[in-house]
Amino acid sequence: MKIILTTSPRAEGDLERKGLPFLGIGYIAAYIQKFSNHRVEIFDAHTYGLNPSQSAEKILAKKPDVIGVHAITDNRFKAIALFKEIKKRNKDVIVLTGGPHFSLTARDALTVVPEIDYIIRGEGEKSVLEFLNVMEKGEDPLKVPGIIFRDKNGEIFENKIINRIENLDELPMPAWSLFDLKAYDKPIDGTNIRSVGVLSSRGCPNVCVYCANARTGLRLRTPKNFVDEVEFLNKEYGYKGFDFWDDTMTMVNEHAVAICEEILRRKLDIVWYARARVNTVNENLLKLMRRAGCIRISYGIESGSPRILKIIRKNITVEQAKEAVMLSAKVGMAVVENFMVNLPDETMDDLKQTIELMKWLAKIKNSYPAYGFTVIYPGTELEPMAKARGIMPKDFSWNSPYESPKYKVAGTDPGLFYMEWPGFELEKIKAIMTRELGIRGNVLKKGFDKLRKIRSIKEAKELARTAIKYLANRK
Repeated sequence: MKIILTTSPRAEGDLERKGLPFLGIGYIAAYIQKFSNHRVEIFDAHTYGLNPSQSAEKILAKKPDVIGVHAITDNRFKAIALFKEIKKRNKDVIVLTGGPHFSLTARDALTVVPEIDYIIRGEGEKSVLEFLNVMEKGEDPLKVPGIIFRDKNGEIFENKIINRIENLDELPMPAWSLFDLKAYDKPIDGTNIRSVGVLSSRGCPNVCVYCANARTGLRLRTPKNFVDEVEFLNKEYGYKGFDFWDDTMTMVNEHAVAICEEILRRKLDIVWYARARVNTVNENLLKLMRRAGCIRISYGIESGSPRILKIIRKNITVEQAKEAVMLSAKVGMAVVENFMVNLPDETMDDLKQTIELMKWLAKIKNSYPAYGFTVIYPGTELEPMAKARGIMPKDFSWNSPYESPKYKVAGTDPGLFYMEWPGFELEKIKAIMTRELGIRGNVLKKGFDKLRKIRSIKEAKELARTAIKYLANRK
């Protein structure tokens, strides 16, 4: 069979996500290539900046038997529009989807989106291959791990999610040759060094209430296996910059140390960006990371209030945050600190503590605190919490049409659902943050950052349209 693996078209205002190959479809494509004779291609509608109609036309021109679409909650409505455009043109092609959004909202999606034929929940490599084998032989789809689908009578059937891959070294590296790598030119922020994303782990053992990836269990590639891929991309494709996409690259100290030592042992001339937690680093590790090429690091601090940090189960302290940022800057890294406002039970006193911490961090050289509004995602503990408190309707459908009344305030896609309650409205909080912090961390700063990254007339026009909409909404 022939399968096209594609990304969903971009969410509104999602220019910053362009520029890095999507690893999920790359891994699935590589697995199909290695362990079968099925034909597989990658088509990145997101990076090409195509709308659903254009994407469907180009994908169907490749005459696939199956179209596999990856989507996240931010762009779910673009994905649904793509499903509809595909089926409008060819009702017989099989539409398969997965990824974090449709995995977590599968029954709702099958109920309200008739254009979806099958959803695979969990990790897709083995399940997508098994799905192709089953479809080719005309066998029962219920054989496929993690699958959920409707029968001809509309009844929904599902199989258990038993497709988690424990030994990540068993996976081939993503099918880099199937990506049009010339289309990807995202530099590491603050540099002109073209970069590519890589993963040394999957899963997260933490329990943050706002994250759908919480409690998913950490699995690590061996440092040699991981650095083999880094070296391959460096020597085969000329990449000098790398974005280490791990949720927390420093979660296991020995793992991070071994990766750095392997990079140094091979004398790789590279630089990279990593995500970390403030309670997983120390000065020795940070010095080693910097020697191995880490020039930029980010920390999710979320709040300056110890009370809120406990409520969201971040399991860090303000003192740990200050020390990690100071040490990271001291060893020569650029440091990004991410905060969230409108967190559960947040008061003005809590918000003031966040603002004071952001101001304190902003005084550190090469430290860049920024904030965003708290978004409720499916599969997080925020979702039932918001429903219980009347913030979100109890019967909310993640895949039925929805437009946030506050998306213009937040400057993000209309489909996102924000944590908000009387007295803590987004407009009020945004006004406070702008008054206290100026443009640091808000939409104007992001706009200037995007302006520096423009690589084409098309992207310049896209950013100009976004800016015009934003300024119009402020009147």
